Amino acid sequence: MFRIGVCGVYAAVLTALIAVAAPVSLVGDPPQSPKPSTRNTDQAVVEKNLIWWLPADTESVVAARGPFTIPNEVPNETNEKNDQEWLTRKAAPADIRVGLEELPLELLYDVDLSETLKGYTVAYAMQGSRHFRPGNEVMEYEGCSIVVFDRNLDGLETTIAQMPDWKGASRGVISGTQVLIWQEKSKDAERTYLLAFPKPNVLLIANNRKYLVEVLERMAQKKMPRALPNELPEWKFLDANARFWGLRHYDPTQAKKDPTSPLGGDSAYVQGDPKAIGVLFALDPKSERSLVVTSLSRDDAKTKAEAGRGHVVSEPEGGVRYEVGLRNPAPGVLEEVYTLDRSSTLDYCLLAIQFALGRGMNF
Repeated sequence: MFRIGVCGVYAAVLTALIAVAAPVSLVGDPPQSPKPSTRNTDQAVVEKNLIWWLPADTESVVAARGPFTIPNEVPNETNEKNDQEWLTRKAAPADIRVGLEELPLELLYDVDLSETLKGYTVAYAMQGSRHFRPGNEVMEYEGCSIVVFDRNLDGLETTIAQMPDWKGASRGVISGTQVLIWQEKSKDAERTYLLAFPKPNVLLIANNRKYLVEVLERMAQKKMPRALPNELPEWKFLDANARFWGLRHYDPTQAKKDPTSPLGGDSAYVQGDPKAIGVLFALDPKSERSLVVTSLSRDDAKTKAEAGRGHVVSEPEGGVRYEVGLRNPAPGVLEEVYTLDRSSTLDYCLLAIQFALGRGMNF
């Protein structure tokens, strides 16, 4: 059975991982095909169409339903976490929402657009990703953040292109859409990010050209099969009213190259389970302090035995202690229930979500 262990993870590194999430009404009637995009026409974006834009081999998706505003920057909580206050401070509902809102905006924060977009209202956001690979500090992957705003983004492309860090960006055309291409270089790695504005109120941020090409092509014309189709068993455990959720259906073709996949055996990131199917997380729409991580496996006996413990107490570092409830609502299903009552519990829950979705960190 796939179970995430965060013992031994230091709180000071959590900020680097916190970023993905939120629900879109995806289960139900299949959406109609999106019309070809143009920059001159204000077109409505239907929330449940977003998953149709993702490449068919997308393995993980996280989503957040708005409206919510983009903050100036991701708070640097290192100093607070070094204080005793972090261990006992209550997590306010706003803290929980902000932490989950940031998850599908992972790539937006990677390219440091929070200052430029400060105060912009997000209608909904989704990030898809695939092909998780070991990196220097965090797992590498191919993906795209789709951000739908509540208003047109007239002039934003020009504003970004004129930013000091973006003046060296090049321009190109991908699938008929103008794209800004920015390269980030460091002593350890070189990364390429691509920004596209395929609809008046939609911003795409991708870290892989091929992935972006597929997104733009699928926006113009619905293609089959759909990423993470409705037939997957994980969807049965998602409440359509949830505002924040994420889902990963393990890709067996990637398991040998992906240390975050339980299908590849035990690793520094995960306990191996050759019968693992996928994992889902969602914030309970009836209780903003309850978040459930649901793991699915064909190993019913192992799942039942794990859930039979009733709960597990986690003490990942000195002074941090929280309890996770365990449930077995159906054969092969293990639910881990987090009560987000303190800042420390919230942060470790967000870390567990990141690990589950393929965002491991090297320590």
